[in-house]
Amino acid sequence: MTTIYKTAESFPAGARVVFIGDSITAGVNYCTRVAAHYKKYLPERKVVFHGAGISGGSATSAMLYYDTQIKPFGATHATVMLGVNDSDRTALTLADKEARQTRLDAAFEKYCRLMGELLDRLAADGVEVTLCTPAPYAEFFVTGEEPLPGGYALIRRYAGQVRRMAGERGLGLIDFHSFLSERYLTEEIYNPDHVHPNDMGQYRLAQCLLGSQGLTIDPYTPFEELKEAEPLLGEWSTLTGKISGLYAVEWMVIRNFALPAEEKLALVQSYIDDGRYSEQPYFRNITNLFMEYKPREAEVLNRIDEIRDELYR
Repeated sequence: MTTIYKTAESFPAGARVVFIGDSITAGVNYCTRVAAHYKKYLPERKVVFHGAGISGGSATSAMLYYDTQIKPFGATHATVMLGVNDSDRTALTLADKEARQTRLDAAFEKYCRLMGELLDRLAADGVEVTLCTPAPYAEFFVTGEEPLPGGYALIRRYAGQVRRMAGERGLGLIDFHSFLSERYLTEEIYNPDHVHPNDMGQYRLAQCLLGSQGLTIDPYTPFEELKEAEPLLGEWSTLTGKISGLYAVEWMVIRNFALPAEEKLALVQSYIDDGRYSEQPYFRNITNLFMEYKPREAEVLNRIDEIRDELYR
């Protein structure tokens, strides 16, 4: 039986759109490209956007941070792209086939359950959801890093589940997985880690999202040039990335969101002093960012709100 998916409709006038996702969303690259398109071609709609991606994020983190990162924005619409980190892909390295499959199945069952809870939560808040299949694991893209054997098939399983959920719940669908799978063997659209689309890959995500809504994206512009050409959106993008970095540290390093800010800062400073992440540039960068921006979090969030107002004055 062929599943019929609802068309991913363009965002209507007055929409408040939240992008929910993991690190692929946290950098707000494709999100900014989508926002730039609406600002340039559909300014009368005054659609405002909110980035709610977390590096290392999953359906678990989306539920954990819902009341802090998602709900306060008052979204009317949401796109949700999760699954890559939910998949427990490191289990693919296990030699014991039974143990490997047990872990992979447990991760998948947890994902299905938590995604259902997340979608129920969004529906209860009156948010119209468009589901996005996760970007494929580019197992067959040749880079300097060895891929995880079976990584592509693993994420394809999650993409299939997203399609099923979209069909069962009557939600809009944006099939990032199919779109990028058709392109990554012939286009250099991934970073060497096989997980994260590069700048051109992020452009392709925006192209897919807008195309699914019946909109046509402008020709490719490097992300930094786009931000320079659109200063307010560029500032929104940069500051949203800072806030996403704070949540990434709380999710992956502190692992206790309920701690007071002072204790979080002390804990992260201890990680820095211990040199625990000195050989891992990403963690070194985000822990340093945390120490600089956590005390300014309210100020940054306020500025993000101001930018949204300024965009459509």
